[in-house]
Amino acid sequence: MGIESLSNNNGENMEKKLDPRVESLAIPLARDYAEKNYPKMEDGTFQPAWRGVNGEKSLKNKSPEDLMAEGYSELAAHKSVIDIANESYANYSDYWKEQNRGGAEYLIGLMDERGADSLLGLNLDDKETRNEYGSLIHENWISRNEWVKDPNYGDPKLACSFSELSPEEQQKDIDQLGVLQKWISEQK
Repeated sequence: MGIESLSNNNGENMEKKLDPRVESLAIPLARDYAEKNYPKMEDGTFQPAWRGVNGEKSLKNKSPEDLMAEGYSELAAHKSVIDIANESYANYSDYWKEQNRGGAEYLIGLMDERGADSLLGLNLDDKETRNEYGSLIHENWISRNEWVKDPNYGDPKLACSFSELSPEEQQKDIDQLGVLQKWISEQK
C-alpha cells in the first residue's frame, strides 16, 4: 500500500496507508467522466475543461492563455490551471487526484460492505436500484464538496438530494457504479 501524509489537529504529520484499489479505480473514474461529459473534437481530444489546479472556482473554464491575458506570467498561468478532460490522471494535480480518490474510496468501501458480487449483479436501469445507490453516491459527493452549498459560489442544482437532480446529473452518479462494475469484472 502507498503512504499518504496527513496532518492531525496538532499540525503533526501522520501517515495513512492508501488502499491500492482506490488508485486503481480512481483512474478509470476520471477517464469515464471525461469521456461522457466533454464533447470529443475532430482531433480525438475532448473539449478542454480548464479548472484551477486546487479547485479554485474563479479559474473554472480559464485556459493558460486567458490567464496570461489577465496578467499572469506564462509559468504562473500554466501552473494555475489543468485541463481535466485531456490531461492524463498521472499528471493531475494533487487536488484533482484527491477528488477522484474520494469517489473511488467510497465505492471501494461500498463494495467491501455489500460485496463485489452483489454490486456486480446490480441492474443500473432499475429505478429503485438507481435511487438507492445514486443517493448514496451523491450524498458522499456532497460531503466531500461542501462548496456546493455556499450561497455565493455554490450550485443549488447540485446541493440537493439525488431525486431532485436533473436526469443528466443523476446519470453522472450512476455512471460511477458502471465504472465500478467494470472494474470489479476486470479484477476477477
